[in-house]
Amino acid sequence: MLPAVTRVPLPASLLQRLVRAVPQALTRKIKDLRRDLAVLTGAFAGNHPAPVTVRTRRTPPSSSLVATRHVRVKSVVHDTADALCVELEDPTGAPFSFVPGQFFTVVLPLEGETLRRAYSASSACQSPATVRITVKRVAGGKVSNYIVDSLKEGAFLELLGPSGNFVVAPNPSARRSLVLIAGGSGITPMMSILQSVLPVEPETQITLLYGNRGEDDIIFRNALAELAAGEPRFVLRHVLSNPPDGWNGAAGVLDEATTSRELALLGDLPETTEYYVCGPQPMMDAARAALRSRGVDPEKIHEERFSSPHLRPAAHKLTTSQPLTVRCGARETITTVGPDQTLLEAGLAAGAAMNFSCTLGGCAACKVKVVSGEVAMEEPNCLSSDERNEGFVLACVARANSPVVVEVP
Repeated sequence: MLPAVTRVPLPASLLQRLVRAVPQALTRKIKDLRRDLAVLTGAFAGNHPAPVTVRTRRTPPSSSLVATRHVRVKSVVHDTADALCVELEDPTGAPFSFVPGQFFTVVLPLEGETLRRAYSASSACQSPATVRITVKRVAGGKVSNYIVDSLKEGAFLELLGPSGNFVVAPNPSARRSLVLIAGGSGITPMMSILQSVLPVEPETQITLLYGNRGEDDIIFRNALAELAAGEPRFVLRHVLSNPPDGWNGAAGVLDEATTSRELALLGDLPETTEYYVCGPQPMMDAARAALRSRGVDPEKIHEERFSSPHLRPAAHKLTTSQPLTVRCGARETITTVGPDQTLLEAGLAAGAAMNFSCTLGGCAACKVKVVSGEVAMEEPNCLSSDERNEGFVLACVARANSPVVVEVP
C-alpha cells in the first residue's frame, strides 16, 4: 500500500509569479525561434544578417587580460660585466617553441609598476626544454638593471611570446648565404640564428660583422671564437671602437664608411644573400645606407628594431574616455577607451577578438586598421611606412584621441 501523499498548498504570491513566468518564458522561446528561422530562411534567399554587436562598460584591470607563461630561472651566467644569460624552463615541462630571431616579452612587477621588456632568444631552437635570453644593462633601465644585478636561479618570471618576424627558419635542404650585422646586444638574435642554422644546413654560409666598444664588451666572445674555429662556413669579423693594444681585428665605429669597408672585404657575395641587422639605431641606419649604396635589394635587408619603452615619449592621453568600436569580420564590439588604456586593453576588456603577442609595439601582431577617428601611437615601433599609409596602427601602443572605429585584419 502506497503511503499517503501530503499536499502542501503553495503561497498565493508564489503561485501568481509562476503563472506569470511560464507565458513569459514561452514567449521568449517563441521569439528566439522566429528570429533563428528568419535568419535561416534569409540566408537561403541571399540576405545577410546584421553584425553581432556586443556592448559593455566593464573594464577589468589590463593586467588580467593578457595570459602570461609562468617560467622558472634554471641558471644565470654573466657573459660580460653588464650582460647576463638567463636560462628558463617551464615547471610543467612544456617545451619552448620559437623560430631563431624571435623574442620574448618579460612581464615584471617592479616598484609598484608592471613593466614589459623584449629580449631575444639567444639559444638554439632545437633544444626546446629550455630557452635562453640574454639581457644587457641599459643606463636607467629598471628591468635590465634588476635582472643583471638581482635575478637568481630558482626565481620565477612571466613571459609573453615568442614574437617577431626577424627570423631564419632552419631548413636542412637550404643552400644560402647570410650576412649578420650586429652591434652590442644586437648579437642575441644572431646567436640563436647561428646555433640553430649552421648545424642543420651543411650548404649554408654565414658571415657575422659584430661591433662593440672594447674587447670586454663582446657578448658571447668565447662561444663565437669556438664556433669560428670549428666551422669553416662561418666567417667572424669583430669591429671595436676602442681596441686594446695588439688587437688584430678591425678598429672603428660601425658607421656607414666602416660598414662599407668591411662588406667590401667579404668579396663578391651571391645576389641572393640575405642581410640581417640588429643593434643601436645609428648603427642600423648606417648599415642600411651601406647596403643600399652597394645595390642590395631592400627586400633582402631585414631589421630588428627594439626600443626601450621607458625612453619613449608617451602618446598624448586624454582626460576623458572615448568610444571605441572594434570590427572583426561580422562581429562588432562597442566599448570605451579609458584615458590610461590602449586600444588593445580596452578591446580585450570588452571581449573583442583582437590579436596580440609582445604588447610592446615590436611585432605587429596587434595591427588594426583605423576606419575613423584619431589615434596616437607611442614611437618608435615596428610599423612600416607602407602600413602607416594604409591606415594601420598597433593597438598595443595606440590611444584614442577621439571616438575611434577600427577593423581587425
